[in-house]
Amino acid sequence: MRKSLGKVLSAAAGAALLVAGASAPVKAETELTLVYPFPDFLVYTQSCIALAESLNEAGEGHFSVDVRPFNSIGMFEQATAIQRGTVDLSCLPAAFYARSLPENEAISTSNSSPEAVRANGGMAIIDQLHQERVNMKYLGWVDSGVRFHIYLKDAPTFRDDGMPDFSDVQMRDNPIYGAFFRALDAETHQMPVTDVYSAIQTGVVNASAWTSIGITGLRWNEFLTHRLDPDFYQTDIGFIMNLDSWNNLSAEAQGILQAAVIAHENASRAQRMNEVVAEKAALEDAGMQVHEVPEGEAYRQLAVDSAYDRMMQRLNDDGTSTEHADQLRGLYLQ
Repeated sequence: MRKSLGKVLSAAAGAALLVAGASAPVKAETELTLVYPFPDFLVYTQSCIALAESLNEAGEGHFSVDVRPFNSIGMFEQATAIQRGTVDLSCLPAAFYARSLPENEAISTSNSSPEAVRANGGMAIIDQLHQERVNMKYLGWVDSGVRFHIYLKDAPTFRDDGMPDFSDVQMRDNPIYGAFFRALDAETHQMPVTDVYSAIQTGVVNASAWTSIGITGLRWNEFLTHRLDPDFYQTDIGFIMNLDSWNNLSAEAQGILQAAVIAHENASRAQRMNEVVAEKAALEDAGMQVHEVPEGEAYRQLAVDSAYDRMMQRLNDDGTSTEHADQLRGLYLQ
C-alpha cells in the first residue's frame, strides 16, 4: 500500500513539474523596426531589405526585423527617429545626419573600405561617437565603394583654372555634397530624391550628382546626358540602431546581429562594384557623354577639403572637440 502511495505521489510531483514547466514564460523574440530612405526600386533599398531578411533568418528566436514602408518616416527625419527610439534601425547615409555628428564626413569622403577601417580602428571611433553623441549604435557601412558623378543637361564648360564653370547651372543639392558644390560656386536647390525627376523636367534644376549606379532607375538620364569625370566621394550608407534597443538585446543576439551586418558589408560592396561596371557601359551605349575636368586631381581634392572644412566649422560652432577630425581623415583616406 505504501509502495503504491509512493508511486502516486511521485507521479503527481512529476505532473506538477511538467505543468509548471509548461506555464513558465518563454522569452519572446525582440521585435525591431526598420525604415529606409530611398524608393523601393533603387538598389540601395533592395540591399537594405535583403539585409533585413538575412537578420530575420540569423536572428530567429532572438529578434525579428519589421520593415516599415517607404516614406513612413521621411529620409531626413530618420536619424532623429532612430536617436529617439521611434524606430530601431535604418540604412541611412551618414551625411544625412552629419549636422548632429560632423565626423560622419569622414565616411562620405573616404576612398577606403569597410574592411580596412574596421581593421585600422576608424569604424570603432565612428561607433564610439555615435554612442556618445546621438544615442545610436553604428553597426556597419554597407553598399560602399560606389563613387559619385555630376550629371548635367548641357555640356559643361570649364574656367581658366581648369575647374567646372557652374555659373549657368542650377544644381540639385543634398547633404552629402552640398559643401563641395558651394566651393565650386554652384547655385543649389535641396530636395528629396523623389522630387528630382519633375524638377529636371520643368527646369528647376539642370544638373545633379548621383552615384555611378541608379540614375537609369531614376530615369534622370532622360534629361541629364552629360557626366563629369573624375568621380568623387563614395556611398556612405550606414546600418544604424537606437542605442537603447541595442543594449536591450542579449550578448548572443548582439553578436548575431553584428556578424550578419559585417557579412553584408562585404557582400554588398562586391555586388555594387560589379553593377558600377555594367551601368557605366549601359549609359555610354545609350549616349551619355563623358567630360573630363581638366584639373581632375584638384577637383577631387576640393571635394574632400570642402567637406572637412564644413566638419571643422560645425564642430567649432557647437563647441565640440575636434580631436578626432585629423585622426579620422588619416584612417578613412588611404
